[in-house]
Amino acid sequence: MTPTLRNLEMTILGLGFLGLAWGKSKLNGYTTPNRVAKSDEEGKIDYLLDIFASLRRFLPPKFDLRGRDVLELSPGASRGNGVLFLGLGAHSYHAIDAFDLAGDEAPAFYDKLLHRFAEGRAADRDRAGSIARSAGAREFGYAVGRDFDIPRLAQGRSFDLIVSCAAFEHYDNPAAAIAGLTQVARPGCRTVHIIDLQTHTRWIREHDPNNIYRYPEAIYRLFRFPGQPNRQRPADYVRNFSAEGWSDVCFMPSRLIAPPLREASLRGLAAPFTGRGDMLVLDGALTARYPGPGGDRGIAS
Repeated sequence: MTPTLRNLEMTILGLGFLGLAWGKSKLNGYTTPNRVAKSDEEGKIDYLLDIFASLRRFLPPKFDLRGRDVLELSPGASRGNGVLFLGLGAHSYHAIDAFDLAGDEAPAFYDKLLHRFAEGRAADRDRAGSIARSAGAREFGYAVGRDFDIPRLAQGRSFDLIVSCAAFEHYDNPAAAIAGLTQVARPGCRTVHIIDLQTHTRWIREHDPNNIYRYPEAIYRLFRFPGQPNRQRPADYVRNFSAEGWSDVCFMPSRLIAPPLREASLRGLAAPFTGRGDMLVLDGALTARYPGPGGDRGIAS
């Protein structure tokens, strides 16, 4: 198949998948933040332990969670990360979201999660379990608002650490979210955001991971639905965090497009994405400090 025909095929197929995603959202709403079924407790635990390890991997070496106040943006269907932060000695955890997907999570699940988590002190894990079982505990907060007004949903709190996983790519206005989290960041606050930049629909992401970048904005937004990827790239996130006064802003790629797909994935993209140096990045983590001494800002190689 010639490159031109492949581009045409992927563009047509991608439009079909965009239409399917739009229709599914209209019928079912936003209910599935990840692929793990809520009934699959062991799968959820494996998923949470993996995400928690990933978040910690991007924190500065020897970063001590003890006594920290932690904010998680858009935790999805579980506040399990919060229990794990508390299990490592964090003073408090607060989660905010636009959709109430974790409000009915059973406290017994947190006990099972902590049982699988062998790190830290037993006393801290016991405290974490006790807090998570206490309805309405301020040290284990959760607030939901469709406007996603971060300062309002923070309920007067400020934080030493702000994290998210697979959230920022779904925000319609990432710059506004960054401005909001900046308002609740304490001096010296660290932030870590794992961001998935590729096409989200399963089949086509394996064959054409940059598919969502093939369409002009007007066409892409015809299929707009809550949670649709916003098509921001690493350089965009770095620029927006830097504009809010964060220092040492860096996007560290985790995965790149596989070599056999690279040439095809960079061909036929819409004008705003053609020739950009970060279009090979599939996902990675943005890290920063607020405020702090100046440092290198950019995309890590």
